Amino acid sequence: MRKYLAGHGMKRNLSGTTLIIRDSLSTVAALYLIFAVLFYPEPILHRAIAFGLFYAVIFISYQTPGVKQDKTIPVFDWILASLSFGVSIYIGINFNRILHRLVFVDPVMVTDVIFCAIAIFILFEGTRRIIGPWLPGLSLLALIYMFFGHVVPGRFGHLKYDIDYIVDGLFLSDFGIWGATLGIATGKIMVFLLFGALFKNTGAGDFLFDFVSIIAGKRKGGIGKVAIISSAMFGMVSGGALTNATTTGALTIPAMKKSGFSSEYAACVESCASVGGIFMPPIMGSVVFVMSDVVGIPYFEIIQRAILPAIIYFSALFFAVDFKARKDGIGGTVIITKEKFYSLLLKGYNFFIPLGYLIYRLMSGRSAAKAGLETIVIMIVLGLLNRRRPLTFRLIMDSMKTAVGRGVMIVSTMAMCGILVGVIDLTGLTAKMSSYLMYVADISVTLTLITIMLVTLFLGLAMNIASSYLIAAVLGAPILVSLGFEPLSVHMFILFFAAMATITPPVAITSYAAAAIAGAPPMKVGFMSMKVGAVAYILPFVFIFRPAILQYGSLIEMLVAFIAALIGTGILAMGLEGWFFGHKTGYLIRVLLAVAGILIVVGNWIMIITAIVILASVIIYVLLDKYIKNMEVLNEKR
Repeated sequence: MRKYLAGHGMKRNLSGTTLIIRDSLSTVAALYLIFAVLFYPEPILHRAIAFGLFYAVIFISYQTPGVKQDKTIPVFDWILASLSFGVSIYIGINFNRILHRLVFVDPVMVTDVIFCAIAIFILFEGTRRIIGPWLPGLSLLALIYMFFGHVVPGRFGHLKYDIDYIVDGLFLSDFGIWGATLGIATGKIMVFLLFGALFKNTGAGDFLFDFVSIIAGKRKGGIGKVAIISSAMFGMVSGGALTNATTTGALTIPAMKKSGFSSEYAACVESCASVGGIFMPPIMGSVVFVMSDVVGIPYFEIIQRAILPAIIYFSALFFAVDFKARKDGIGGTVIITKEKFYSLLLKGYNFFIPLGYLIYRLMSGRSAAKAGLETIVIMIVLGLLNRRRPLTFRLIMDSMKTAVGRGVMIVSTMAMCGILVGVIDLTGLTAKMSSYLMYVADISVTLTLITIMLVTLFLGLAMNIASSYLIAAVLGAPILVSLGFEPLSVHMFILFFAAMATITPPVAITSYAAAAIAGAPPMKVGFMSMKVGAVAYILPFVFIFRPAILQYGSLIEMLVAFIAALIGTGILAMGLEGWFFGHKTGYLIRVLLAVAGILIVVGNWIMIITAIVILASVIIYVLLDKYIKNMEVLNEKR
């Protein structure tokens, strides 16, 4: 019972007829999503069809928590899979009535109530099997609040709602289950998950690793730098930090350990680099599509403004690996590929051409979903023409199944978030939360930011990055925008902490996945990841107070903010790694360097001057210490 209530279901090891059924459903789901991008069905109908397909795949693929049914599918799960289709069929049959009825005015039928209850049960059970009880539990609390919130005293109480109002809001309109969150997941995000799966199957992932190895492999700590770059480039299209850590990490972590890095450090570098894929334009792990929809800023403007923070973040990882390698005497790796640079560059045309085309189409204003679909077609054509590693029909089908297999977590959690967002909107909870945060803001704006940071990190314990970002943005972003901060600065603030939640203990899922590959203690890897990726906990506050880093303001302001952040991250990395221009440092010097680095990253002139004074003190101390040691050696020789 404890495992049933608190655990999550393991994926079944299917074979025979059940495997064929599951794979066929996955392929149909992928083909349908491609059809939907091309022909734009009505949103509620489209989302209902996708709901049926994906949840049928979930109940066939995942066991009930605490019950071992590894190879067989019980009757109960076949019933749930059928009910998933039943909800889709019900929406399809009643679609004209649903489309033309007046929400909260026209009567609700008994069958509407019944199928609303079925859909909610399917949502809860399916999502719980994939990610465990936390997000469903939060959604359950939201439903309880909607039913019984009228008895809550004070500002967080609401009017009493009858069952018709709840069914209307959550099931018969696009406020709840069929809202924009499910639409984004079954549209843009799924297209780019298919893009990422196909990207890997065309051999582009292997090419990237070899290509980066030639560039950075011979330098100090070379394989760590290879891991950073390859994970950044693959992470932006893989759809999530966890996916990236478990795919590229299987190659980079053993290679880092072999070159001399400890298992804990190898795992933390990979987990930090994997999370960084969420910050890396042009795709940003698909979360950018959610952000564009929520904040109302065009997709291309977001990726344009996100480029400087991404460079700063990965520069911080580079500094950390370089200083660690110099401190521990870890050299460059052996050459992984024997191919010459130019021949390898020519071999990578099936990577550069599609990515270049994608960036061009996005710049020209093409919708992200259609631009992604066009790029997929180009990748398929180039893959079929590739003589060295031809793309076969089977690999294309495998890519579709892989994309749907990865997408069930995104779709289920985003659909569950639809209930949360629906309850928040229908009960006016956003305004109530905003009034509370406004009260906190009257005390301290910094305290308000810290509160929203902690809420985002807490949500990230139970949800994927897109879901935790979405809920935190709905609750916290309006108050920060009302205080006069740039909307994109606010949403980037929330996105960074939603991403960093996956490497922040106690539930650092990305760090734990990397630790499992490395054979390292998970909690130790989590805390080490926080240290190596420390700049990502500082940059969000810079977005708020110095938005020049997001290219708001004059060119001089942007350059000063960018250069200061780069220098600051380097000094911060010196402090965290205990290395200062050839000298291993003690704890006092490490603390002083870390403080100076943080002050420079923030970029306030008073803080920069303070940091310069601290650095001057450190330099004087190091020179004096070196002079004293040299004199001691000289005296001993005498």
